[in-house]
Amino acid sequence: MTVGGATPGYNKENKPPKRTIGQIIDFCAKIIVLIIGLPIRAAAAIVAQFVSNGGVGRSVVGGVLFLGGSAISADSIWQTVFSQQPLFPWFETNWSWFNVPATILNPFFYLAFLVAVGLQVIEAYALRGKNPDSARRELADHLDYELEAKPGGKIDLVGELWKDYKTAGMRDRSSAGFISLAIWGYAARSPH
Repeated sequence: MTVGGATPGYNKENKPPKRTIGQIIDFCAKIIVLIIGLPIRAAAAIVAQFVSNGGVGRSVVGGVLFLGGSAISADSIWQTVFSQQPLFPWFETNWSWFNVPATILNPFFYLAFLVAVGLQVIEAYALRGKNPDSARRELADHLDYELEAKPGGKIDLVGELWKDYKTAGMRDRSSAGFISLAIWGYAARSPH
């Protein structure tokens, strides 16, 4: 309370003070900036989901790409194994709109889709190799074992696990990767 019992900022009738023209302009400017910046903030929040480590957007994009790739591979398997008309129109001369419901309603297309998903999972595992976390755990489990003298002509398990750990998550340069790429190339090609 101030001298005379009046509260600062209020007149004798307990009404808020009138705003000045500068305060009104400041308020309007803040609202305009908020309205203009809202779409930018929303877009930034969405983009943050895609670029942040472990963001939900990365999983969504990965899932969409996986399902889209599986659908395209399923179409190739559908045409190759089951000798059916193509679902997707790319590079196809005999494609028509009737192929879409005819394919979607046929249960064998879903079998082709399961085969395509299985092939993609096997290819990804063969190309990726060991998971870095499992390679680190295996290495840590075997680091505790020491020998007095290294036997000659034997495999050094810790040394091999160290190599696995160093290359975990990277594409292995092995025949499994080449075979997977060959299968993928065969599955992705159109038989027509």
